[in-house]
Amino acid sequence: MSRKGNPKSIKIPDIEGFRNLKNAKRFAIDIGGTLTKIAYYSTVSQRIVNYEAEESGTDEDKFDTLEGARLHFVKFETKYIASCLDFVRQNLVASRELMTGKKIKATGGGAYRYADLLHEKLGLSVDKEDEMGCLIKGCNFLLKNISDEAFIYNRHGDPEYEFQLADPNIFPYLLVNIGSGVSIMKVESEDKYERIGGTATGGGTFWGLGSLLTKAKGFDELLELAEKGDHRHADMLVRDIYGGDYKTLGLPGDLIASSFGKVCPKRGNEVQCSEEDVARSLLFTISNDIGQIACLYAMMHKLNKIYFGGYFLRNHPLSMHTISFAINFWSRGAVQSRFLRHEGYLGAIGAFLKGAEEWGAFMFEMR
Repeated sequence: MSRKGNPKSIKIPDIEGFRNLKNAKRFAIDIGGTLTKIAYYSTVSQRIVNYEAEESGTDEDKFDTLEGARLHFVKFETKYIASCLDFVRQNLVASRELMTGKKIKATGGGAYRYADLLHEKLGLSVDKEDEMGCLIKGCNFLLKNISDEAFIYNRHGDPEYEFQLADPNIFPYLLVNIGSGVSIMKVESEDKYERIGGTATGGGTFWGLGSLLTKAKGFDELLELAEKGDHRHADMLVRDIYGGDYKTLGLPGDLIASSFGKVCPKRGNEVQCSEEDVARSLLFTISNDIGQIACLYAMMHKLNKIYFGGYFLRNHPLSMHTISFAINFWSRGAVQSRFLRHEGYLGAIGAFLKGAEEWGAFMFEMR
């Protein structure tokens, strides 16, 4: 992603990921089947030059101190939730008294499964929020308030990333949230939305099958393998069947006709397929299917904008390109795919905002 567009969602394989946590005042948590995301708010002091200060003044007079509010994001694998909550508790000691008797906003399936653990580890009451409502609230907030949050991706374009300005007129749109599975939601206003479909083939499928088929030890390692592979060693293309384009049906020769179709052993031929090829083919299999399903729902409901959320994408160019291609191909250019820089934190942001409405409004910067 371009320097300007680098997503500021924070990945935390280590302790340093929880920056400013001791100064954190409020936070919300989204516990998914695979990943858990936290959005937390902190105040940060910043010194700026006061150009109106007298030259004869002291050095301190030449600076003003501004206190700003920021919203930070972290994530970790849900299987490590107990250890992570221990760390959160230990680093909230400075504000422990302030938190006593307070509630934590929690969403996702784990808000129910781990409610007792959250209370035990953090000493907070758990206020469970509807997952779909949080996803949409978070998405609406980003689209309306954060410039350069949403973007169109064109792998071979110039520019490659076309960022969108914040816009109050965002409705209607389709939100496709790709987590362990996929949920597809039609959003018509702040209060009018519905889940219209989904699929069990999502990020969890990619990670699970990838773990079985390769030696990759994690999601990001699997994506790295996919980036290096050549899916044509595993996938059967239209030209492998017809010798070229299938012009009668408008199918180009390089279109995938059968995912993993070449892996089937043929008499006298050994399959030459590396782990990298397998990972790339698997990524294309999942991404193409999600793109086609999302496109069909958009066309069925007469929507021309699809926003993608969830931690499957990771702003990964290959995944975004595959989904964009699928949607453009199946809609013949009538439906546009758009992506989000904080795509994995929509639920956590929405839960945080629901809490903010109760705690009192404040302004903050996204980080």
